[in-house]
Amino acid sequence: MAEAVKDSNVVLSIEDLVKKTGDLEMMPQVARKVIEMVSDVNADAGQLADVIEKDANITARILKIANSAFYGLRREVKTVQQAIVILGFKSLRSMVVAASSKALHKRFGITEQLMWDHSIGTAITAKMLASSFPATVGDLAFVGGLLHNVGKSVMNNECPQAYAEVMKLVYNDNQHPLDAEIQIFKYGHPEVGSKITEKWGLPVELGKIIRYYLLTSLTDSDKESLSFDKNLQASLACVELASQMCRSLGIGFREKNPNLELQSLESFRILKADTNMLDHWMKKGEESFKKERAIFN
Repeated sequence: MAEAVKDSNVVLSIEDLVKKTGDLEMMPQVARKVIEMVSDVNADAGQLADVIEKDANITARILKIANSAFYGLRREVKTVQQAIVILGFKSLRSMVVAASSKALHKRFGITEQLMWDHSIGTAITAKMLASSFPATVGDLAFVGGLLHNVGKSVMNNECPQAYAEVMKLVYNDNQHPLDAEIQIFKYGHPEVGSKITEKWGLPVELGKIIRYYLLTSLTDSDKESLSFDKNLQASLACVELASQMCRSLGIGFREKNPNLELQSLESFRILKADTNMLDHWMKKGEESFKKERAIFN
């Protein structure tokens, strides 16, 4: 089956895939501008609000997210500038990405809905796991969770027939998605996603989360290099464990996979988790996803 896909010339090289996707500028213009401004030490809340409010859809979704239980604010946020003042620039970046990233899918069928649900579930759960860390970790984990599968979205958008073959291997042969991608494409979604976010000019830390979120499968040298930045390492751990928790719960998959050995993950060790904590996180993560998923749709 894989050979038939190759012969039909629908599998792009990773270089051509990144070039084509970069040219499409899939991330909305307002979102790209906000991400750029958040990194500018001279930007102020008023300027940022002016940019965001140029897109009525993003504005409405930001206010919806800001006023949800997800952020747990004690008073209603009525304007974008008020949200910036209360939550800070980096949290606003998180919300802008959340409000924009669904548009990364060129079509929206069952496959895309599963991908989107998994991204939302991972983001919500990763932020929950990061609650005991500095706010920077929570923001990175949230955005990293939302975008950790952006490479899948791009591969599915530009090579839909080939990605359909990937999905068959995942669901019919029970292959891990990354193994199936490499079999069909010769590369996987973490590498694609990190190259795409680099082309979009997103923060380097986000690119690293997308590239290395499968912490457990990394080489020892990669793990060692990531350990020097404790906030990045913690964010990566939150995203890996959150993604695998969602996989176990069936969030973004057609059925649950309760046999996953989550305790064997590198992220489980980094987060200093134990079985009781994991049971609590699994229950809370599933409840949070069911309760909060609507605000991202």
